[in-house]
Order: sequence, then C-alpha cells, then structure tokens
Amino acid sequence: MQRLRVYDIYREIYVEPSRQAVELALEYGYLPYMVQRYIDMLGPREAVELLEAFEKPVRQVVRANTLLVEPGELKTRLESLGFRLEEIPWAPGSFWVAEAPRSPSIGSTHEYLKGFYYVHRDATSLIPVLLLLGDGYKGDVLDACAAPGGKATFTAQILKERGGGTVYANDYVLYRLKSLIGHVLRMKLDNIVVTWGNAAELPGRVGRRFKRILLDAPCSGEGRISVDPGRKTRTSILDLAIMVKREVELLGSLIDMLDEEGVIAYSTCSIAPEENEYVVAKILESRRDVEVADPGPLPFNHSRWLTSYRSMEYPRELEKCIRIWPHRHGLFGFTTCLLKRVGA
Repeated sequence: MQRLRVYDIYREIYVEPSRQAVELALEYGYLPYMVQRYIDMLGPREAVELLEAFEKPVRQVVRANTLLVEPGELKTRLESLGFRLEEIPWAPGSFWVAEAPRSPSIGSTHEYLKGFYYVHRDATSLIPVLLLLGDGYKGDVLDACAAPGGKATFTAQILKERGGGTVYANDYVLYRLKSLIGHVLRMKLDNIVVTWGNAAELPGRVGRRFKRILLDAPCSGEGRISVDPGRKTRTSILDLAIMVKREVELLGSLIDMLDEEGVIAYSTCSIAPEENEYVVAKILESRRDVEVADPGPLPFNHSRWLTSYRSMEYPRELEKCIRIWPHRHGLFGFTTCLLKRVGA
C-alpha cells in the first residue's frame, strides 16, 4: 500500500472547534477538538449525554474460567463473600459485578488466585472474541497485541472447550507481557504460546499464516475516559495522526498474515472515527484482497460505524462494523470490525 505521511493524515483529520465545543470542553475538561468531534458525530444534545456518561463508573466483569469451575458455582462462591453478580445475557459464563464488599477486592479472592476467573474492566473486551469465534471455529488464533491477556485467555478457553486450537499471544511491552504470562499460569491454560515482538514485524518473522487474527490496536483509549480521565487531554491532533498512521500500517501488516478467507478482528477502545472508519477505509482503498465481513445478528445493543463524517465519505460496507457508545449502551466506548481476506 502507498506509504502514509503523518502530515497528510493530520491535514485530513484536522478539526477546528466551534465556540460551543470550546465552552463544553472547558466545562468538562477536554481538548476542544475532541468535543467538536462528538458534536459532529452525535449532535449537540447527544454529545452532552456522552460527556455525562464518561463521568459515571462502568461495572467490572467477572468471566468464569469454565475449564476449572462452573459459572453457577463461581457465582455462589463470590456472592458468599459479599459480591453481587448479574449474568451478562449475551456472554454466557460472564457476570457484571453489581456490588462489592470493602474486602476482599474482586482481584484478591482465593477463587481469583486459583484461576477460576478473569476480571475485565468492562464487558466490551469480550465482543471481538465472540465475533471472531462465533462460527464455531476451533483452529489456531494469533492475538497480535495480547497483553494483559483478557482476550487471549478468553480465546484459549473457548478453543480448549471446542477441542482444538492454540492461541499465539504476542506483545511488545515487557511489563504488560509479564502480566499476560501471569494470567496464563494462574488460569492453567496450556494452549497459549506467548511471544515477544513488534506486531508490525510479525509477517517477516513468522513463517506461517492464520485463519483468525485478533488485533486490539494500540490507540488513544478515548473510550475509557470513565476510568482514566487523563485521556481527556492526553492526545493532541498531531498525536492522533501519529497513532492513525501506526494503526493503518499495523492492520495492513497483519492482513498479510491471513489465509485466504481468513478473518481479522480489528478493535480499539476508542470512539474516534479517525482510529476506526478512517483506518479501515484506508485499508480498503489500498487493497483489493480485503472486504468487510458481516458479523450477522448480534445479541447485544450496539451502533454501526459512520459512512460519512465531516467532509469525508467512507465505504458503505463499514455499516457492518460495530461501535459501542457509553451513553447509549452503558459500556466503555469501543469498536470492532471484521475484515476477511479474499484472493490471498
């Protein structure tokens, strides 16, 4: 694909904030360009609803390690300690933590230390795994940016239950990789191979292709403001342009590792169209061996990606991709898009 330049991306994604955006940014503590984007995507009234939603906590999630414990037994054990769990209807074996005692914390119980469950910050991280494996797939999976391990361990658990498949869990950040290894050992998962390396360089270092790849891309994390308010002011437009360039290049590199008819789940914990619609549109524009895959009927509430934003028009097929809004769906801001390789 044609080499992207940060300057060109910056020019395309630049946003000039309106007076209304500046006033809301001052009130809620954001960079003005971010608020202008919310207004452009949602309209002024709903943009305020989003800003308000980011001020509210999001419930943690307990995902039972069904290789070691039945979900019902885990629920009983944790509720005997003072937790109140609510089953997530679209994610069997997973529960929202509705109430918690002062002690123990959800990450320090004996059941946690025994590997009976994984604690997710919120339920959105379950979505790409459920979509990628939703057709009963039971072969190998590459998780290219796997740490700290929520998606990799969930994937390994599902594959183990189906009787096949190994997860190749890669990451480049060593301290995060240590966390991933800790979860693999704690949960007694023997079908995960952990590797260290730059995901963008994997095509030149790994002598094989995959039928399924997970890419939870390093991003601005704009959808996680409710747990990290510093993200309100952390990413300038120039920073964003640099991230977008990296995301396009990373996604393009990993598509090269797909078998024909293979599928990659591209996800970010960002609601920014620049990190989602823009990235995938650049891939579709530059390649003829990729198409957006339809995830089919979904059991959870969601919105679709944009096909137009400000002065940009995006391919209609991006409507097949999923966006989670905090104010509409009560979860982190999150996106997922399935891409299939054709004619590899």
